[in-house]
Amino acid sequence: MRRAIFSFIVMGVLIAANQAWIDKAKAASAEEEPAAGATEEEISGIKYDLGNVIVSATKTETYQAEIGSSTTVITAEDIKKSGKLTVEAVLRDVPGLTVMQTGALGGEASVFMRGANSGQTLVMIDGVEVNDPMSTGRAFNFANLLTDDIERIEVVRGPQSTLYGSDAMAGLINIITRKGEGKPKAEASFEGGSHGTFTEHFGLNGAAIDKFDYSFSATRLDSSGISKAYNGSENDPYHNTSLSTKLGYKIFDNAKLSLSVNYVDARTGVDYGANQDLSNYTSWSKDLSTKFAFDQAINSWWTHILSFSYHDIRRKDKQEWDPVYGYVNDWYKGNNKKAEWQHNISPVKWNILTAGFEYEDESGSSYYESDGAYGPYSNKQDRKSIDNMGYYFQDQLKIWNRLFITPGVRIDDHEIFGTETTYKISTAFLITETGTRLKGNWGTGFKAPTLYQLYDPTYGNVNLKAEESKSYDFGFEQNFFKDKLSFDLTYFHNDFRNMLDISNSKYINVGKAITKGFEVGAKIKPLENLTFGVNFTYTDTEDKETGLELLRRPKRQANFDINWGFLPKANLNLGVNYVGARKDATWDASYNKTIITQKAYAIVRMAASYDITKHFQVFGRVENLFDKEYQEVYGYGTLGRSFYAGIKGSF
Repeated sequence: MRRAIFSFIVMGVLIAANQAWIDKAKAASAEEEPAAGATEEEISGIKYDLGNVIVSATKTETYQAEIGSSTTVITAEDIKKSGKLTVEAVLRDVPGLTVMQTGALGGEASVFMRGANSGQTLVMIDGVEVNDPMSTGRAFNFANLLTDDIERIEVVRGPQSTLYGSDAMAGLINIITRKGEGKPKAEASFEGGSHGTFTEHFGLNGAAIDKFDYSFSATRLDSSGISKAYNGSENDPYHNTSLSTKLGYKIFDNAKLSLSVNYVDARTGVDYGANQDLSNYTSWSKDLSTKFAFDQAINSWWTHILSFSYHDIRRKDKQEWDPVYGYVNDWYKGNNKKAEWQHNISPVKWNILTAGFEYEDESGSSYYESDGAYGPYSNKQDRKSIDNMGYYFQDQLKIWNRLFITPGVRIDDHEIFGTETTYKISTAFLITETGTRLKGNWGTGFKAPTLYQLYDPTYGNVNLKAEESKSYDFGFEQNFFKDKLSFDLTYFHNDFRNMLDISNSKYINVGKAITKGFEVGAKIKPLENLTFGVNFTYTDTEDKETGLELLRRPKRQANFDINWGFLPKANLNLGVNYVGARKDATWDASYNKTIITQKAYAIVRMAASYDITKHFQVFGRVENLFDKEYQEVYGYGTLGRSFYAGIKGSF
């Protein structure tokens, strides 16, 4: 109670100080001529930072401050300052997200959003859904996604099924690649460092005759790697080739065609499992996503987008014969085809109606063969397909430029489990006089059973129902001293039902789970070139069937970041990631599961860059600065202290 009273007193003092600062600004602005076209708030000296423009939350360009959902936008500049090479490394700093990887440099990387399963978060690249149709839970593996060509990453937490259907019941992550603009620009970079790691990148982008824009990117990463197994003796190499293209052509003043293509070809050495070192075991992945869209403004208040997207992923594992572990040979092929027609109607400035139709078809097949201590085993899933039709409607209301209300509804017609209806309403309210934003979000979600869960010859069950959820969150944001200090707090609660689990060697709908907690963050900018950021997430999870915590979800996580442009041409970034204790599991030779507790850890990283000239930059980074020994997932290796440096040229 004393802590609560003290917290309210501190908050009251800060708000009072902030109001005094605003009153002073008002008095000063009263003596100045108002700028042409300024808003009423600007004329009176009241300014409120609306944040970045984000598209994923509403499928229209909207400021973050006008959205009730919790959102994070990571820009190309943010990524550049951090020096991070992979998307999974970037996502570790986002509140509400937990990243766990089964061995560094190519090990499978899963993201848990607010305690939900990894397959309950939708992942998109340039608007293409890239969740793996042939993985057990239809999750996306973040291990092979590099950052070189990324323009921005949009993270939306909370239920998003009303706009995006299945897989978005916990939220979504949209990775947007670079778009060409302006005069032709070329860039090339080279980086080398620990564990025999070398990365080469080339990019070209620009625009021509105000009608055609283009962007091309190619990156190659090679590393001798470390052992995927904890305390293993042999290194598991990693190789990654990433290509991306984005083209746009304005066929009329009010209409545009666009095409995006992203391709990743990755290969990594793996081990047999937790603490089980093994040579001659390799995993391949080839991932292609592409989208073609026609975007047209029919008139001043009506626009529509017709798009076609395709995602294809192929995975293969091969383990050569070993006297202890035998051999493994398997492959998985999955693809997803989608057509969507979206309409945005804005009859008045304060209202945007969004309605759309989607048709989606996913298919896949797999084969698994092994021979080991328990004798030969094989499993083949013939090619199966599922289609789904979705209809969605959303209404964005803006009242007095302060109150923003966005309700939505969606109906999905799934080939297997039938019709599913989801709802959502979010709201935000701005109190510009005190620099305050209140926000709230409530919605339902669903997760369709995967191809594996439906059709696997051993575990599949075609009578499965969709997993369902009811979720809500609410909170506030407070800015102080002309946005030099900001603070935010959000409480969230997710109730999952019909969760899928295996019983008597078959998937059935039995599970229930609850995840709840809060996200708190602060940002301080005492100087124009100096920024401090910190966030903390508390997540309480419970499997209602067993009463146990959900695996690999820490109760406490914290991230700290300092960015300092200490010279006009130099930048220094220091970051800390803290992951608290969490439950994990291990299995013995007879597949008996034992629950264990993984220790908490904190990792420090540092990155720096210096512009030699306008066209050349040198950069370097240190991962795990204090050489902390830790495990993210039980039995899998992590990087010790590692050094990397490189040079970049742009023309």
